[in-house]
Amino acid sequence: MILDEGPIMKGQIYHVEIIASNFQKSAEFYEELLTRLGYRTIFYDKEEAGWGMKGHNFWVSQCKEKFALNGYHRKRVGVNHIAFHADSRKTVDQFYTEYLQPKRIPVLYGGPKENPWYSKGYYAVYFEDPDRVKLELAYVPVFRGFERDSC
Repeated sequence: MILDEGPIMKGQIYHVEIIASNFQKSAEFYEELLTRLGYRTIFYDKEEAGWGMKGHNFWVSQCKEKFALNGYHRKRVGVNHIAFHADSRKTVDQFYTEYLQPKRIPVLYGGPKENPWYSKGYYAVYFEDPDRVKLELAYVPVFRGFERDSC
């Protein structure tokens, strides 16, 4: 049963967990990234860390050695990518020029761009974490399927 207890939306994703090949490297990466995006550290241990903001959390854990042999690839069965909200196109552009480029974080598809086939005004930059998990920072002024609703 889903309870409606305030401003958290029914069915909203509560948390995501990434299993990393090198916890320390990934934890450092996500600590900087998520702090920049407004998350705060809620847990940090030698093989697991979590960051959160009201209503949802993001976790990173160390992969067990027996599962690490094949590594991650977004075209295999499983998660393809994770997208974070941006409040404007300017935020996406600043994130790209002030964060991704100076840190030499691998950027995909040549940098920020419009993706109108997703929805009107969709503007995003795609990049990779240390295990090549595809991440996205997206400004989405109109959500597909909700064009007539206020979003």
